Amino acid sequence: MRNSGRVAILLAVVMAASVVVEAMRPTAAMPPFAQSYGINCEVCHTAVPALNAYGRYVQRTGYSSLDAATIHRANPLWFGENGTYDTADGTAHHNIQAGNAAIHAAGYIGDDFTFHIHQWIWQNNGPGGTDTLWITYNNLLHRDGHLFLGKIEAPGPSPFSQFFDLSAFAAPEITVGEHAYQNDGNRWGSKLVYVKPTFVAEAAYLANNGDLNTATDFSNDTDKTFQYRVALARPDTPLEVGVVGNTGVLQVSDGRADNYNSQMLYAQLDPQHNLPGLLAMYQQGHDSHPGAGLQAAASSAYAAELYAPFFNGRTLLSARSEMTNDGLGTVGHSQAINAEWMVFRDVNDRQAQGLMLNGQASMAPGSSPTWQMQLWWATTVGRLR
Repeated sequence: MRNSGRVAILLAVVMAASVVVEAMRPTAAMPPFAQSYGINCEVCHTAVPALNAYGRYVQRTGYSSLDAATIHRANPLWFGENGTYDTADGTAHHNIQAGNAAIHAAGYIGDDFTFHIHQWIWQNNGPGGTDTLWITYNNLLHRDGHLFLGKIEAPGPSPFSQFFDLSAFAAPEITVGEHAYQNDGNRWGSKLVYVKPTFVAEAAYLANNGDLNTATDFSNDTDKTFQYRVALARPDTPLEVGVVGNTGVLQVSDGRADNYNSQMLYAQLDPQHNLPGLLAMYQQGHDSHPGAGLQAAASSAYAAELYAPFFNGRTLLSARSEMTNDGLGTVGHSQAINAEWMVFRDVNDRQAQGLMLNGQASMAPGSSPTWQMQLWWATTVGRLR
């Protein structure tokens, strides 16, 4: 069909144009979906981009739980621009960094394939790289199975990839010796997700997190990981509880292999009835050889965050506490307060757009607080068909 051909060409063009650069924590929502259905963000989000139970269901099905004919009404392309301010950034200390522009696309190809592209045009005031690029086949196991291929989100709770905090969680990114875990990262590989009304089970084989020219790099010095998640999760229930685990191998500087594994328990409860939401996770890991001259290490980490929306979901406020112990004598503690304000939003047949302001104060024992801010504008391209 004509629309499918256009999207296929778009995928090819974006893939060919990708350049290596990894960026700040991505912020994502799907304005074309809001435009095509004529709905506001609260249907899928507690506050953009943090997903509620139904939004998490849409995410784990690769968007195939949405109606294909309805999604085809909107142009899958949308554009985002965000200015950032970070007192902890030594290269741009106390300066506003406006050079962060990205083109996105999300939707259906025909009726059985869905896709998502997030390509930075300009990033951190320099040429941008590929954040996300996947295609999913959804007609498996009576349409309960979804096979992802490309640069995909690793199996894990939704806040790993879509949340309103300006910094990533420390637990899934803990560094043990020379090994930095990538349990929450977007990486090249494949993933099979099995979704039923009451639970989700997913497993992925993942390699590096670079650009398109590294998509098939499975050399000895590439971090290769098998990662999985099993969770009790319903689209109509605010509580989600699950386990995330992985096993992998990475070559360290002395040429030896670090065989590692980790296991995480997590729970997420959406805000409801004037009570705050909760996100909590606890992770344990083991590295057989985390670096040259280092012995095996058993690491641990946790994070807990309370968050609550105000003013009909137009603002969100949270408090977060974290701890990491790399098993080699380094223990870290940190706290953060995050806030978001939906400055404006507009959804109609002509466009869906919004402007959001995020702020974060981060604190750690023995150091001065740091301050981060982001002003993010997103808009669709074109009116409904």
